[in-house]
Amino acid sequence: MKKTFICLSIFVILISCDKREPNQTEVNIVESIKQANNERNYNLIKPYLSQEFRFKGSDINTSFTSLYSYLNFKLSEVITDIEIDYVKEINDSIFLIKGKIFFESYNSDELELTYKMTDMGAKIQVINSLKPHKFPLTTRASYRNEEIFGDDPVNNISNLNILDKSSADSISKFGYTIYFDTGLKKESEISLKLFESLDTLLLRQFSINEIERENLFLTTVNSNNTITIGKSRNIPWTMALYESDSSNIVKLTNKIGNTFSHEIIEGTLVQNYNLKGYEYRWFRDGVSEYIAYKFCKKIAPNEAEKYFIDNRLSSSIEFSKQGNLLDWRANGPIKSVDKGKLYGSKFIYSNEVGQYGRAFKFFKDLFENNEDQLIEILKKIKSHSNLTIDALLGIMSETTNKNITELISEY
Repeated sequence: MKKTFICLSIFVILISCDKREPNQTEVNIVESIKQANNERNYNLIKPYLSQEFRFKGSDINTSFTSLYSYLNFKLSEVITDIEIDYVKEINDSIFLIKGKIFFESYNSDELELTYKMTDMGAKIQVINSLKPHKFPLTTRASYRNEEIFGDDPVNNISNLNILDKSSADSISKFGYTIYFDTGLKKESEISLKLFESLDTLLLRQFSINEIERENLFLTTVNSNNTITIGKSRNIPWTMALYESDSSNIVKLTNKIGNTFSHEIIEGTLVQNYNLKGYEYRWFRDGVSEYIAYKFCKKIAPNEAEKYFIDNRLSSSIEFSKQGNLLDWRANGPIKSVDKGKLYGSKFIYSNEVGQYGRAFKFFKDLFENNEDQLIEILKKIKSHSNLTIDALLGIMSETTNKNITELISEY
């Protein structure tokens, strides 16, 4: 027993010898994290970041966008203190810092940071986290990888424009909220009127009264490299408006007519009509394209002709019958269902063979002169307690008195 106690004591001493107090470099590293966070200034932590920096459990690209977004977020959490418990040498140049981060409004979290000593000084390789683990953070991004990362993400990440809705003005009506940069209030008011017009069409013409509305962020940032950040999943779409009032209004009206309306309709079908999943892709996008076309004709007839008739219908002709629309995926192969369980012989994993145009043409041909049938189908879907793809095809075939499975294969 005595011998065991002695051995254990020696082991503890050896482990303890592996750990040490932080030096000035390590104190500077954690202080840079605190200051960068509290002052929302990426430049304060930038000198300590390696090109391979990442958050634990994440890849390099996601880590840089998350870090940069969080440091530029008006609602990021204040760090009151960072205490270093000990530093441990991993090898001659890599060191582990263990400690705690204390937040103003959240419980403390563990800090685990690995850095490497280089010719350019200490460079952080991995951090377990910067924000509190219960802090909600959501982003919606659109950027060019090469411009944001390339071979120098430490510097290139500053090309990313952060759109923080909590810092913007906003107006709300009809269940929509429009966030806007200074100078775009007029366009915001027009947006609300256009969305009201869409709601009216969906309710009066198609008897759709539970609408999954989306919000919109109008910005003067003329860039494709943007990321919108928030604390809930309700991240607004973004649209750049940086021209004259008249040009902005035309651009905005066209976009709401051809794209945003489609997304609102599709979101409504997913959330309120039980049409989630790849099996219903053809139906969701076909109906959304058709109703968006009807809406666009009302608010932007020239755009409706150009976008839907000239582009979508020509695409449907060019790619006719190139894979059955019932097999439309756009998300890659699915092993569990890709063995003879679908309707067509050609699986479709992308959007490169005119599916949007073909689905639009199918629903336009079928319902433009029989919209009452589409309304009846939507009502039956809405009331169906256990919808399957076979049940949906059955509802459509019964309502139209056509074999929908055979008919859609002609598109």
